[in-house]
Amino acid sequence: MSVFIKMNNNRERFEATSVSGPLPRPMGNFISRHSIRKVLIIKLTSLGDVVHALPAAAALKSSFPFLSLHWVVEDRCAPLLQGHPLLDSVVIYPRKEIQSLLRQRKWGQALNRFIRLRRSLRELKADLSLDLQGLAKSGLMALIAGARHRLGCFGLKEFSFLVSKSIPEGRDLHAVDRNLMVSTFLGAERTTPVFHIPIQEEAREWAEAFLRKNRVSEEAVLIGIQAGASLPQKCWPVKKLTDFLAQVSQLPGLRVLLFGDEEDRQKLRPFMDRLPPEVINTIGDLNLRQLMALIQKCRLFLGADTGPLHLAVGLGLPVIGLYGADDPGKTGPYGTAHRILYKRLSCSPCFKTPVCQGRFDCMEAIEVDEVLQAVLKSTGFSRSASPTLQNRSLPEAVVQGLE
Repeated sequence: MSVFIKMNNNRERFEATSVSGPLPRPMGNFISRHSIRKVLIIKLTSLGDVVHALPAAAALKSSFPFLSLHWVVEDRCAPLLQGHPLLDSVVIYPRKEIQSLLRQRKWGQALNRFIRLRRSLRELKADLSLDLQGLAKSGLMALIAGARHRLGCFGLKEFSFLVSKSIPEGRDLHAVDRNLMVSTFLGAERTTPVFHIPIQEEAREWAEAFLRKNRVSEEAVLIGIQAGASLPQKCWPVKKLTDFLAQVSQLPGLRVLLFGDEEDRQKLRPFMDRLPPEVINTIGDLNLRQLMALIQKCRLFLGADTGPLHLAVGLGLPVIGLYGADDPGKTGPYGTAHRILYKRLSCSPCFKTPVCQGRFDCMEAIEVDEVLQAVLKSTGFSRSASPTLQNRSLPEAVVQGLE
């Protein structure tokens, strides 16, 4: 299940519908016919993309429990997969280390680190590699892994299509469905997608202690909010975000966990001293395991098209997605329990090539009241719980868009 757009008075109303379309033509009993026992999954980054690939791995393991699954991933996303019960091993591509060595012009050390990565992949002796990224860097991983059979998702780009064979179907699908097409093509049964993201006990205990330290009671309504995104055209304006935080913090019994990276910290620095006391600011202070553990404690998550938003979906939270530059039908929060605010302008979606000269009109068009109304509906608060909304009428189309 995914999300599609139904236009109504130039506003967008989002409903859930199936977009899985026709199943791909399976390759017969490919797994058994070719004696496939070891499979290398290639999905290096980013965080949201890795989350989107988990259901494909789960589908393979469910249909072919004898398979030994391995995954190569970049260092920054590795904690998401390390210790995962579906996987027999995780091979880390140390991109950050290699880039650092190259910047220092330590060419020999960088080459040695790459050779060790190649050795680790070769030692797997994978029978089949699955390129779910479809880029040059994932094509390189497939090449140096040297599996007997190399397949990839629909639409392999750059030179990856020269290394792996793309399956013939998957156009215009949500990223989760596109990845699942690969496992279905291999003969796996198509069932409800499973996002299984285990939280390590140490991280869970850390999160509980962190919340106690910040006096978050067990009865509190805890919502997580992602402050920024990887691209400026994905970000809700900082002024609107801070206005929203001031208003949502007035809801009785509600606490907010504010997430983000060091870049978000710099953007919000002028506003930091104005954050309400109900907002717990963790921006730039968490590692990935701590982020996962805290998100799992939330009742609701809000953010733009970012890795933490999709991580929250994978952890089973309802989310509110703020979309502008990206197509929520392809990378929106997966499933039916979510709400999406999206203004389809004439230039939407622009993806990585905005044409608005830095105004980012699509994100500017998302109003604070709309987001606050979405939070009320998602958490069960009535309008009267918000001093901002109880005496204010929202445009009818906006209210319909949140039904």
